[in-house]
Amino acid sequence: MIVDAFKEMHELKEKSIKKVTSSAKEAKYITRKETATLLHISLPTLNEWTKDGTLKSYRIGTRVLYKPDEVMETVTQRNFTTIERNNPTK
Repeated sequence: MIVDAFKEMHELKEKSIKKVTSSAKEAKYITRKETATLLHISLPTLNEWTKDGTLKSYRIGTRVLYKPDEVMETVTQRNFTTIERNNPTK
């Protein structure tokens, strides 16, 4: 009986670990620095874009994180353009 109860507890523990692991894989986040590098912007600019609602951030504990797919979706929706520095305008 004790062995059966132990097996059940072990199975429940394994199931809960799998749930947590799978949900963590689905919700991949990137840091502020990684987001700024991805967008080729400075951290102060990223902060402004977050404050004015251009980018959605997630506060997890004391950290501010972003979902990479949402960042890229925002960039394509807003139709941001890149400026070529080596090509002077005519």
